[in-house]
Amino acid sequence: MIAVASDGMYLLVAGLGLDGAAAVQRALGPNPTDFGPFHVVVGRLDQAIALASEWTKETGILTTRMWPGPLTVMVPARPGTGDGDPVVRITMPATRAPRALCRDREPLLACGLSRPDGTPIVDPAEVGARFTSTDVALIVDGGICRGPGPTVVDCTASPPMVRHVGALPEHYVDAALMMGNRRRKWFGRRSDPG
Repeated sequence: MIAVASDGMYLLVAGLGLDGAAAVQRALGPNPTDFGPFHVVVGRLDQAIALASEWTKETGILTTRMWPGPLTVMVPARPGTGDGDPVVRITMPATRAPRALCRDREPLLACGLSRPDGTPIVDPAEVGARFTSTDVALIVDGGICRGPGPTVVDCTASPPMVRHVGALPEHYVDAALMMGNRRRKWFGRRSDPG
């Protein structure tokens, strides 16, 4: 298990699956819910699609326009994915280190690190002070993380709903969806000979 800089905070990452989830929960201590929900970091779009039981047109529009970037999408989980939760949260961060870790291998289970007051941990020194070397084998020092964390969009709803506003304002999400739908309709009209 390692800690790595990501969009707006450091992440604790481990292999995807029950062993990885158990390792992260052990490292987080007695109150892992203080750190927010787990999500999955991907390095490629096909990795994300493989985790979902359904990848809607709107999910495709958002991820094509905003990945890599500070966007987390909530999609229906493919059976056998993760810890049995029916929804999987997937992100492809703008920062290179977490993407590179899983681009050539497999997606990683991640949890954003935060202080007891809920503010994100953005400094690698603070990560080192929080965890022992037995908890976290390596801290990938990406310097101080800047900006807010990712915006979370629930793509299990139709139309998709912003559940948490982070680095991407809600109107960016709305505009991407509107432009994506208009473009498809415009091309449909142009190709119609009648």
